[in-house]
Amino acid sequence: MSDYDHLPYLSLPITFTQPPHLAALATLHGLAPCPDPQRAQVLELGCASGGNLLPLAARWPKARFLGVDLSARQIADGKRRIKYFDLENVTLEEADLADVQLPARSFDYVICHGVFSWVPPAVQAAILGLIGRCLSDNGVATVSYNVLPGWHLRNPVKDILRFYAGADQDLQARVARARAALATLEEYTGPGAYGVILRAEARQLAKIPSSYILGEFLTEHNHPLQFLDFLAAAAAHGLEFIGEADLDAGARSAVTRKGLQHVDRLTETDRGRAAQELDFLSGRPFRRTLLRKRSANAAASLPSAAHLAGLHISARLSPDPKGTTESRRAFLDRYGQPVSTRVPVVADALARLSRAYPATIPVAALLGDSGSARTRIAQCLLELVLRGRAVLSTLPIEVGRETDPKPKVWSFARREAAMGLPGVTSLNHVTVALPKIGAAIASRSDGTRTSTELAAWLAAEIAAGRIALPEPAPSAAEAVLDLARRQVTDTLRHLAGSAVLVPAAP
Repeated sequence: MSDYDHLPYLSLPITFTQPPHLAALATLHGLAPCPDPQRAQVLELGCASGGNLLPLAARWPKARFLGVDLSARQIADGKRRIKYFDLENVTLEEADLADVQLPARSFDYVICHGVFSWVPPAVQAAILGLIGRCLSDNGVATVSYNVLPGWHLRNPVKDILRFYAGADQDLQARVARARAALATLEEYTGPGAYGVILRAEARQLAKIPSSYILGEFLTEHNHPLQFLDFLAAAAAHGLEFIGEADLDAGARSAVTRKGLQHVDRLTETDRGRAAQELDFLSGRPFRRTLLRKRSANAAASLPSAAHLAGLHISARLSPDPKGTTESRRAFLDRYGQPVSTRVPVVADALARLSRAYPATIPVAALLGDSGSARTRIAQCLLELVLRGRAVLSTLPIEVGRETDPKPKVWSFARREAAMGLPGVTSLNHVTVALPKIGAAIASRSDGTRTSTELAAWLAAEIAAGRIALPEPAPSAAEAVLDLARRQVTDTLRHLAGSAVLVPAAP
């Protein structure tokens, strides 16, 4: 039994791996048409217990999903979850990735997240060979991995944790010793560059699950590599570079304007070399690279506003009254950073995005008909996407609102809530945290009850002691009902803003 069986990774949705998002990124790079995600064949290598695949299968019942993982425990857990969710279009198989045999061109989307850097080099080659064989001609694969030289900055932490963790068989004890070492790093290191690096890692890792510390720092295999070496390994199996799932947003934000100009000049003649230079300048430690089969047709281009029109877009933008003036409209993005414009048609497009969130809007509906206005809006939307402030999809996302007459949580999330899980999966493929009382409300929000009826049910459950509150419940019936109304209102608002509600029935 492997370490991952004894201390398994949390199996959760991985936002960027959604097929409609991968297809949209390929389209943005000029590679449309991509296979329809609603009817696609999807493969995940290293699927754990299906936390990523199962909600995708629930959303698109006409698509087919296969997950492969070496861990018997994870696959067994996943099969139980498949049965619980009544899913017939997803299969999980226990297998070594080095030995998996699949038909040629049999999958439209291949996902390999959190695996490639953490297996022996021979298995890495097998993974790329498998993708090269089974990816369809117009398909998209995504592979995540640790990259150099940025990951070198984490090596001191890895060495320290491995030293203090020891090598005995008690995994929990090893991780506990590693965590204790992290605490001393935070407290004892000095003000120099070395101390800054160690303290930053210690603060970050203090919030990370034990399985991550085991898999990233205490594992036998962790093989970061330079981007061009990864590209060469992929090319040996007939694969070529499309771009990055995050469109380099984080890496570019870590580089000066002059550095970006240098990278952009290189991009005009050699995208691979430019990407490597960006890693050198930014110190990025991790990539999520998109690949396709090598094609005789035109190579992937740089992201272009000209490729936006057929896509759908969402952006979490909030009006910013403090930054708004007579001549300028201002918004705040999901990071609290300002987005502003002096162009009225662009401001109107941003306002529509703000009102629609977390739903998507067809980009074509935002662009309008006027040539000059269309160009300005498209360029603004592209900038939002490139900076990680907006998300693209080939499929629309329609959501419900907390004001719907009979609020409805989408079916998969409702059943997750009924399991008592600490979070549910949104229509944006994100885990949304819920306290126990929120999960209870979500599990009952099936589109057959008004918020008033939900509050009455909750008040009865609280009064009967079947649902516990963090603090003692009031004794008066009216006070309990008032408390239940607030809980229902707050929960529905949270679910609506997080894309967990689906539109109310007409």
